[in-house]
Amino acid sequence: MIIDALHLATLPLDGTDMLVSSDGSAIRVHDPRTGRLISETADRLGKINELLACPAGWRDPLIAVTTDEGLWWLEPRTGRPGHLPDKPAQVFPLASWAGTLLAGSARAPYPLLRWDAGTGARLEPLGVHRDQVTAVAVMDRPDGPVVCAGDRSGSVSRWNPRTGARIGCPLDVGDEVIGAITPVTLPDGRQLIAAATADLYRWDAETGEPVGVPVVVDSYAVASLTPVEVNGRSELITVGFDEVVHRWDTETGERIGDSVPGRCATVLHRYGQLTLAIGTLDGKVELRPLGQTHPDRRI
Repeated sequence: MIIDALHLATLPLDGTDMLVSSDGSAIRVHDPRTGRLISETADRLGKINELLACPAGWRDPLIAVTTDEGLWWLEPRTGRPGHLPDKPAQVFPLASWAGTLLAGSARAPYPLLRWDAGTGARLEPLGVHRDQVTAVAVMDRPDGPVVCAGDRSGSVSRWNPRTGARIGCPLDVGDEVIGAITPVTLPDGRQLIAAATADLYRWDAETGEPVGVPVVVDSYAVASLTPVEVNGRSELITVGFDEVVHRWDTETGERIGDSVPGRCATVLHRYGQLTLAIGTLDGKVELRPLGQTHPDRRI
């Protein structure tokens, strides 16, 4: 059973989606089909800020973890270190692309730090931002990947990770901290960039033009933003500091279904069924098949 789930992520292992959870200082990997514990960190890592399942090329994906003491890499089958930690790295948040881990630096000029996930070695940093990066994501475009980085001043910068060149003008939301960002592909093939403060913003990824009006999500701020396609409809799942999980129609901005209490969420396949995993307020994990109204079990 998962206890005190403060962070959740999905990690593919042997063709199956595993559930990675954290109680704030330890990391555990469970099989969501049976609830079986796969691994657990033997040592406490300190206060965990974020975790991410990061593809690492020829080997199993690694779990990248940021704490107040630096960056850690964990093996999902054993919970042991996958690389030496990078303790000087004071970073948050995380994203990955093509075997590379990206993280926002807490130090001016606020670049995105990069690591080779296969070796743990640092690569050349990317970009210079006008304030600390608070959200980062990578979009695969027909003409090449785009790194989207949102910062404390409410600006989204776009970068070519291959050349280091800036792409277009910054996308601005006003003087608000961007808490989450994600690329979204609509069923018709169009791509959007979605970012959230306490409100949800969307832009056309090709033109940079706003899509619709900002959607009010949370009276405080949104902490995570997850895209998913359900029955041919593109959705965004938000979790805010008000500890409520919402589902939104990506294109129209309309709310989908009822909102539910939750501190964190991720999407995975369980026995082939698309499933929303929610970290409940009592610390457990509730599995809700998407498109249905009731949870099928708790682990």
